[in-house]
Amino acid sequence: MGKGVKLWQKVMPMPEKTQPSHILDRPIQYLPGVGPKRARLLKRLGVYTVEDLLYLLPRKYLDRRFIKRIRDLKEGEEATVMGRIFTKGRRKLRTREAFTVVIADQTEWMELTFFTTKGFDRIFRVGDIVIASGKVYRYRGVKVMYHPDWEILTPDQDKPRKAGRIIPIYPATEGLKPAGIESLIRTALELAEPELQDRVPAWIRKKRGLLSRLQALRMLHAPRILREAELARKALAYEEFFLFQLKLRLKRMEYEGHGIAFDLTRKAYSRQFLKSLPFELTEAQKRVIREIEQDVTQERPMHRLLQGDVGSGKTVVALYAMLLAVDQGLQAALMAPTELLAEQHFLVLREFLHPIGLEPTLLTGRQSRKERAESLEAIESGKAKIIVGTHALIQEGVHFKNLGLAVVDEQHRFGVLQRARLLEKGIRTPHFLVMTATPIPRTLAMTAYGDLDVSYLDEKPAGRQEVKTFWRTLRERDKVYRWLFEKVLQGEQAYVVAPLIEKSEALQVQSAQELFQELLRQAPDGVRIGLIHGRIRKEERQRLMEAFREGVFQILVATTVIEVGIDVPNATLMVIEHAERFGLSQLHQLRGRIGRGEKPSYCILLTPEEVTEDAEKRLKTLVETTDGFRIAEVDLQIRGPGEILGKEQHGFRGFRIGNLMKDASLILKVRKDVEELLSKDRYLVRPEHRVLREYLLREEEREGEVYVG
Repeated sequence: MGKGVKLWQKVMPMPEKTQPSHILDRPIQYLPGVGPKRARLLKRLGVYTVEDLLYLLPRKYLDRRFIKRIRDLKEGEEATVMGRIFTKGRRKLRTREAFTVVIADQTEWMELTFFTTKGFDRIFRVGDIVIASGKVYRYRGVKVMYHPDWEILTPDQDKPRKAGRIIPIYPATEGLKPAGIESLIRTALELAEPELQDRVPAWIRKKRGLLSRLQALRMLHAPRILREAELARKALAYEEFFLFQLKLRLKRMEYEGHGIAFDLTRKAYSRQFLKSLPFELTEAQKRVIREIEQDVTQERPMHRLLQGDVGSGKTVVALYAMLLAVDQGLQAALMAPTELLAEQHFLVLREFLHPIGLEPTLLTGRQSRKERAESLEAIESGKAKIIVGTHALIQEGVHFKNLGLAVVDEQHRFGVLQRARLLEKGIRTPHFLVMTATPIPRTLAMTAYGDLDVSYLDEKPAGRQEVKTFWRTLRERDKVYRWLFEKVLQGEQAYVVAPLIEKSEALQVQSAQELFQELLRQAPDGVRIGLIHGRIRKEERQRLMEAFREGVFQILVATTVIEVGIDVPNATLMVIEHAERFGLSQLHQLRGRIGRGEKPSYCILLTPEEVTEDAEKRLKTLVETTDGFRIAEVDLQIRGPGEILGKEQHGFRGFRIGNLMKDASLILKVRKDVEELLSKDRYLVRPEHRVLREYLLREEEREGEVYVG
């Protein structure tokens, strides 16, 4: 358990045994009406407990308060109608069979069409009265609703069950209808009502005009008007963001006063490093360096997120920060999520450090026993000043002599508990820098990294060229490669990227090995081609990358192993085969390998004629912009925050109610309110914060280290 958590708990210690919540924490299968079978279906929707069920957000609402006359229906509107069935039956369409019910009221008739025929003949009977809700279309001049939500009025009903009110429509899963979910939520609300106390303090709710938790949950699931549903969603979204931000802020309190203040009059290596660079730093790099220097002179450890677009110079800034630690007689470590990234960072750092007489140390799981033993001894003795590694750095048996600064690359690929373990390797809490080559949208950064200050490298080094990107189909493939060969014969160099190393029976895509062989056959005399991928031994990969940079090869066929690598300023061309199989940020990252010199650069995306809607959006975005932050926003829309942050992000299962795009202004308010709360009541001991404190203590008891941001 972290230092700060113990401190604020000591002020009001946890009772010997916290009383378990009777209803909210109960596994969903024990809710009346659920049972094991329904519980399995609900788990598909992310519902594991009764509280999860109460926070299941309706995907839309049907306003059935007003029944319209069929004659008054307008094409394109969502409406509810009521009519008597006067005919029904199956009919053949061009590609499938449909079942159609024709209804009429006192004004006109219309069709209800379903693209399934199973059981409908028995369900709908001529003479029945049907209430139907859906979007109105016209087909051959006839008004029609396709797959409407419907209800048949039985003779003994005095009024419709669904009409006359707003109906919440929940996410569906096979075997569990939205109406069944609505019924279970009513049961859960009734049983859980005594436990639905407000975790957001009353003074904050009053300040922000928020409903109470109980009011919000009632209105979310049974709004009388649509505005109530939005007010409920806003209150519950605020609650989610508030609790998440508060946990992150409490985690940051753990480190206050436990760090190492650097003396910046001692800057031998860091000053030498800047002098040795063959280029001028950008203004953005200088600004971020000043922010880092200001942080590391404090006893409170630096916790900073370094964001920047591809090629903006993050590595130079991070290495400068590491050398500030070395200047203090301390060690600095860089942790990367994969062996390949660690090895590539090691190569880049080794090149930068050579002129100032330092050699980095590498520690990964794939090293030989002898190499690993040597690395471990150098780390423990303090001989290793700059250490690069994978999660091997946080394993048992790795002992730093005096770790002063930790850098984590591509944080979203790590669980944050792993990050915490790295920080615990220091005698005192090391300064900490997250470096990401995938810009995270600002709203997401503020939310998920609420315990970090954020620095932006929003400027490219002088002389860098914009990369022009084109999307071509496989029909034009031969033409693309003829153009590529012409360019390399004129002295330029090219990457050709494939999604796989070897041929796959399951996927109809060309592998790197197949491409390499094909290009060898097609290439004109004088064009030299290399092949690099993750299964080639580390030493051989290093040799191949060096050879490509020195011009031994004009074309390098590769997998995503080149996402991070040695700069090759003469590499101006890239062809990405089956680009539809790559994620947007990955494509942007790959494209960043070119455009690093002063010549115009071109990236060609090759795909089949037909691609999915999401793939089309990714490819069009890449063609239209090279702005990494714009690309990150689109990526967030397509994939959602959980995918971008990574499933291991502890405490971030994805928000159930809040929407990071829609609620950006709400997130800013939450941050201010959390700061105000902790400035008034740092340890949450006031009576008005009792419910909130008890919630946090229960979370700590249930989850262990929850305050890890």
